[in-house]
Amino acid sequence: MIVRVLQTLMAFSGNAPPQLAVTRKLLEHGHEVRVLAHRAARPRIEATGAEFIPIERAVPNFDISRRETDTLRDWEARSKFTAGIRLRKHALLDFLGPISEECVALLETDPADVILFDWMLSGAAVAAERAGVPSVALVHCPYPLPVAGAPPLFSGVGWMNGPLGTARNRLLNRTFARFSAAGLPRLNRVRTAHGLAPLRAWEEQLLGADAIYVMTAAELDFSSRGELPANVHYVGPAFEPYSNEWHAPWPETNTDPLVVVSFSTSYMNQGQLAQRVLDAVGGLPVRALLTKGPALVSEELALPPNACAVDYVAHRAVLPHAALMVTHAGWQTINAALAEGVPLVCVPDGRDQPDNAARVVAAGAGVRVSKRSSAARLRRAIAAALDDPTLEAGAAAMAVALGRSDGALTIAEGISSIGKARSGENRGLRPG
Repeated sequence: MIVRVLQTLMAFSGNAPPQLAVTRKLLEHGHEVRVLAHRAARPRIEATGAEFIPIERAVPNFDISRRETDTLRDWEARSKFTAGIRLRKHALLDFLGPISEECVALLETDPADVILFDWMLSGAAVAAERAGVPSVALVHCPYPLPVAGAPPLFSGVGWMNGPLGTARNRLLNRTFARFSAAGLPRLNRVRTAHGLAPLRAWEEQLLGADAIYVMTAAELDFSSRGELPANVHYVGPAFEPYSNEWHAPWPETNTDPLVVVSFSTSYMNQGQLAQRVLDAVGGLPVRALLTKGPALVSEELALPPNACAVDYVAHRAVLPHAALMVTHAGWQTINAALAEGVPLVCVPDGRDQPDNAARVVAAGAGVRVSKRSSAARLRRAIAAALDDPTLEAGAAAMAVALGRSDGALTIAEGISSIGKARSGENRGLRPG
């Protein structure tokens, strides 16, 4: 049976790849997929074979891959708190009403069997609820809602056992609840405009989805250690297809360890940090490969003799050859590295990256270094990581966990089941 899927996608650099892997898998299963997304995501969406529908009301030119087009500009904030406020407004609240309106209009002209939405675009869940259509949330980061017994996302802290850890997590979860409550009035105004009853807490909108799929292994996320709602499922990572051909730009006689350096495809004013890492690896007997993406400019970087820079290379093509990855700790970069058993030196820059790094450290698969570290401090951390067999063992264990299931396939099968159940209900039949 063909399931008609309306998918919403935010053109956040790290958000898109795992969600588009799901898009591809749904199309492979013969389903129809329309993707409502920002214009910057159009080429990647059309490459999957899905129908692209441009967002017209919710910051249509949203694109954070370059400084001049970035509307979030959280990297300008003077503190983590003010950066969080900016992200809450510009990456969550500003999209609520416009996305709900666009989804409602699309459902009225061309109904769907399932709404598949980026968890950050809660307006799509509002539209699904209004239309009586099942909704499925895709989580492309650690589980984003508070869970008793675990520190919440965006706290940036590591795992702590015992009574002190329990008390700390309880306090952090209360703080998170107060922070998210500031968006509740706006959410309820949107719901009221669509004839829906107001909610008591911000989290209720996401938790109302038929399924919430977290695209990683449970072993890599603190929240899996607590009691999760029944509709939350860890399904494994979702990776897009990639060419496994990679030709090293060094002579075959050079057998120095390969260190991959990656500092995000979104702009975070990371040029100076990338340069300090390059200066650090320049003093080590390694081959360093920097993947620049659109956010780093070659002319602004000085490469040491043992380093090469490329605009883009599929991480999973080069990582099987790598001994270590030095990264901003973006969630998709972490999943890609650990899926290949490659240890990490995490230098988190902002957003959820400190949280991601804390999870890598807790898994014994890498170390965390401050982004303010000198080149000498970074060099010591990289050298120590290369010589630490326990990190390699931790990364290997995560590779096993991440390799247990194909997240894209699991989600596609789940959506097929939801679509079939809805079809049976529409015919007056009992699901199953």
